[in-house]
Amino acid sequence: MALQRESRGRSLRRDALGVGSSTAIGIASTAPAYSLAVSVGLLAGYTGAAAPLVLAASAVPVILVALCFRELNRTEPDCGTTFPWTERAFGLGTGRMVGWTTVMACVLVMSNLAQVAAVYTYLLLGLDSAADSRLAQAGLGTAFIMVMALLAYRGIRVAAATQFVLLTVEVVALLWFAINALREAGSLNIRDGATGEGAWAAGVLVAVFLYWGWDSSFSVNEESRNPRRTPAVAALIASGFLIVLYVVVAWAAVAYAGVDPLADIADDDFFAVLSNDLLGTAGGKVLVGAVLVSALASTQTTILPTARTMLSMARRDAFPGQFARVSVRYQTPTVSTWVFAGVSVLVYVVLVLTSDAVLADSVAAVSVLVSLYYLATAAAVPVYFKGALRERLVQRLVVPLLASLSFVVVLVLAVADVGAGPLLVVGVTMVVGAAIMFSMKPPAEGEGRP
Repeated sequence: MALQRESRGRSLRRDALGVGSSTAIGIASTAPAYSLAVSVGLLAGYTGAAAPLVLAASAVPVILVALCFRELNRTEPDCGTTFPWTERAFGLGTGRMVGWTTVMACVLVMSNLAQVAAVYTYLLLGLDSAADSRLAQAGLGTAFIMVMALLAYRGIRVAAATQFVLLTVEVVALLWFAINALREAGSLNIRDGATGEGAWAAGVLVAVFLYWGWDSSFSVNEESRNPRRTPAVAALIASGFLIVLYVVVAWAAVAYAGVDPLADIADDDFFAVLSNDLLGTAGGKVLVGAVLVSALASTQTTILPTARTMLSMARRDAFPGQFARVSVRYQTPTVSTWVFAGVSVLVYVVLVLTSDAVLADSVAAVSVLVSLYYLATAAAVPVYFKGALRERLVQRLVVPLLASLSFVVVLVLAVADVGAGPLLVVGVTMVVGAAIMFSMKPPAEGEGRP
């Protein structure tokens, strides 16, 4: 029966997604409402009134990396994205580590998303005691992960349709907040001249976390119409949309509340703190609902690209072959989807039952891991095209070098700002990844790839 339901050699569903669906997946993967809720206060604390400017400036290296993804994807549209490209450029060992870094960044962020979704559900239902209970958080968060995994497994079109609905809800709510905040502020001028801690590198790292997710448009390339072009168009549209949305909402928040109040609630959800006064109790619940919807949407769109990365790694012998299995009925990854969901649940339950500090540190750790695999992707471009650089010199040399330099500078400067906790999480992740990846023996001659 199992053999009738899945196949190791079957491909993902072709021509299932257009530019609109791919763009929705890219935007939803960033979890705009959730990301803003947990990051604007931190940005204000780090960079003061310049927080909106930092968000705009931080988009530059992100756009540069998106152009690197576009250049690689137009030549090799593989759903594993960063993994196959770095493997081709630097070898299987480096490709494995980059793939592992991508997977672990997603595992860590799943814990944050699941906890937010659980807590906000309880708050919306008026179950404050459950919202404070770690056991209740663990139970509902686990249920959310498994439901979103089921939707992801049931087909890419089902997933894309879900994203359109959820994304519309959260964008409308965010714009409602921004319009009311700017109207109440009575001016577009930023209130309060505070400069924050001056930790600009850490601020940029927070911004990287905010923008992370647009690359999901590339992860569904094999299921897109015109896989060499559609993902790039969608990712660039998603990035442009996010830049405008983030800057407008951050500007509105700082203009309405001022820098110091935002910095004081840096460890909290600023929507939850400010929305009741601004929008009333009902409006506050709408924004809480938007953050909940955002976390759920991103939970699903985190499962989608990670399962495809694991599938791609299995096809290239960097993961056990079972991870390459694809559902005959739904044409989605089977083992990869459910193993990732299971590991995410395990990590989430352990973290939520042990330490809130670990959960907070994982946000910064995710930013570092994302910056590392963005850096690896940008650095891979000139090596990947080493025999054909002159054909597209700007796209294959100039842009990748600028992107690489940007992330090197951010990582070096941010090390001193993020603290020991996130760096410990990153270090453990890399050591465990190295042990797992290099313990896997290459396939024996004749076994081959599926």
